[in-house]
Amino acid sequence: MEFRFCIQDPTHAETTYLYEAIIEAVVDAVAWRGVYAFASRDGVDCLLEDPIVEKFIHGDGEVDLLVGLDAVTNRLTLERLQVLEQRHEHFRPRVFWNETASLFHPKLSHFSYPEGRQTLIVGSGNLTPGGLMNNFEGYMVIVADRIDEIDLSALDEFLERHADKLRSIDDEALERAARNIIRPIKGARQAGGIVIRKPRRRGVLVPARRPTPTPIFDRILIAQVPKAGGRWAQVHFNTDVVQQYFRIADYKTQRVYLTHVGADGTRADVEVRPCVYSQFNKNHKVEIGAARGKEYPESPPVLVFRERQLRVFDYMLLLPGDDGYRVLIELTQSLPSIGRGLPRVMTDMAKLESDWTDCPFLTSEEAEEQEI
Repeated sequence: MEFRFCIQDPTHAETTYLYEAIIEAVVDAVAWRGVYAFASRDGVDCLLEDPIVEKFIHGDGEVDLLVGLDAVTNRLTLERLQVLEQRHEHFRPRVFWNETASLFHPKLSHFSYPEGRQTLIVGSGNLTPGGLMNNFEGYMVIVADRIDEIDLSALDEFLERHADKLRSIDDEALERAARNIIRPIKGARQAGGIVIRKPRRRGVLVPARRPTPTPIFDRILIAQVPKAGGRWAQVHFNTDVVQQYFRIADYKTQRVYLTHVGADGTRADVEVRPCVYSQFNKNHKVEIGAARGKEYPESPPVLVFRERQLRVFDYMLLLPGDDGYRVLIELTQSLPSIGRGLPRVMTDMAKLESDWTDCPFLTSEEAEEQEI
């Protein structure tokens, strides 16, 4: 039996996110049983719609997911789970109907494999962007081969003991979840940028607001975008960029987490993207949501990425004529390019700010409160 304890440390370049540990465990599994205290719509979307998880659910993979309703898990989250349940025959979401003063607070995933192997991932991370990749979390990965066996009798007995509390998502569950408020900052979500506002209750310790952190990563990548046969939303990057800037070593399970920033500084939903290697042209492709449906212009578009933490980035897509486009083109021509292909250059926020004083990265909205 193999035991591996991990700290999810967003400031460490070699960390493994809980998200990535779960994705690795899904590969080749036949059944997945998850129990999570809190879930958010963004957490559900990014994990359950990952290509590896979708392939698992579309096949014969069985998913039994139990989430708590005590806090955070809101109506939008349960409605998303209902949609996924209707879409996938083998996906079964349920809620834990807690009527006690105690908080329902477990976070674990158990995977079974056809040859009898098992994997258990248990720790502090919830089914939210914070728990999956943005917070400091601790978790244990336990792998047992077919000879060994992970004793989950305590979990089985708990679920049997509280069988009457395990409920399908119905109108009553939706109504109860509607009382858990998760409000995006000024109408926009950032990578994990959900804000939980709960009334202060006597005797409850409320976490202090975090100070604005000193950037640990915060590198800038400016890349001219190739036409790529008309499918230019799937942006090609060379190996040097993928390894040096995006810090991807395991193309199968590691992801990049992208948030598009508009010209007015507003933030879109998080895009969780695999880095796909093309055998045809020996390049790597990352899909960019902001480029979908747009015609390729006469001059190359420009992407500018701002690194927020390990494999988490803000990005902007600029077309000819957009404010800042000419500045970024000039930077790609004056700074050393990374690898082969169209110019891709790395710099920092100080250089970007000095050359483009009105860059929306400087005014983009930030999360103001602790995320779950």
